[in-house]
Amino acid sequence: MRNQLILILSLSALNATPALALTNQVAPTSCQSQRVQLQMLGTRGPEFLDESASTGYLIWLDNKARVIVDAGPGSLQRFKQSKANYEDVELMLFSHFHADHSADFPAYVKGGFFTGRTKTLDVIGPSGAEFVSSAEQFVERAVGKKTGMYPYLGDFIDPDGSSAYKIQTSNIPWSSKNLSIKEVFHKNGVSVKTVPTYHGPFPSVGYRVELAGCVISFTGDMSGRLAAMPNLAKDSDILVAHNAIPENATGIAANLHMTPSYIGKMAKEANVKKLLLTHMMKRSFAAKPETQKIIEELYKGEVVFPNDLDVFNP
Repeated sequence: MRNQLILILSLSALNATPALALTNQVAPTSCQSQRVQLQMLGTRGPEFLDESASTGYLIWLDNKARVIVDAGPGSLQRFKQSKANYEDVELMLFSHFHADHSADFPAYVKGGFFTGRTKTLDVIGPSGAEFVSSAEQFVERAVGKKTGMYPYLGDFIDPDGSSAYKIQTSNIPWSSKNLSIKEVFHKNGVSVKTVPTYHGPFPSVGYRVELAGCVISFTGDMSGRLAAMPNLAKDSDILVAHNAIPENATGIAANLHMTPSYIGKMAKEANVKKLLLTHMMKRSFAAKPETQKIIEELYKGEVVFPNDLDVFNP
């Protein structure tokens, strides 16, 4: 009897799930991959590396552009080249508000004036800190009538303005003490969940976008310090991970970004099906062969270094 009890307890321990991994988990749904595409609008960082644009992604559902993730310099031009219709976009997500992730936002707003858009555009991003704006501050400082860089675009956020469509902005409260998964958007078949990530003194978040039974997750810029991203990305069909540094990076760079070995461990822990490595900088671009080798020793799924305008099905 004593040996049977020990065996039962041992099996229970092996099957136990960490408390964090149970947060907001739902029963899996079959991915209708033919309905969903992820397109690269920008795969580089802030440097003058090559002709590629800075960070930006576009999610399509049923041949309509639905979600934009980040709006780095040059990504708007890629949006135009994608043949997407701005009128179809439901939502714009920002991982954080560094210039290489957000500088094209006012151009999207202005470009929208020349389309037939009438429905509200939701804009979501993290709360702010000393050196960076919150989502609401960012939008106000970009196009606000009184304090904006482009006050002539103020009608787009003024409820009483005459613009054909409006922008509605929401902050995601950032805290290193609350790493639970939060749903921040659920509309027209698209659900978005988020957790805080660590990017030095700059509030940043990761995203999990669920649609048509498929899951596409985005790390944004982060190091692995908070360790919440694997839970958010659990069983993702695609994980977009930012590879801004090589394995031997140290100091500030390593404090702000993930090493390839961390990316590999994260992808394995999250059990993702496909891993896309983007946000390349000169230091990581030159180390792509080494990075791929390190990651493939830890993670057995597909690893891709995408280019601008590449399209992926989940």
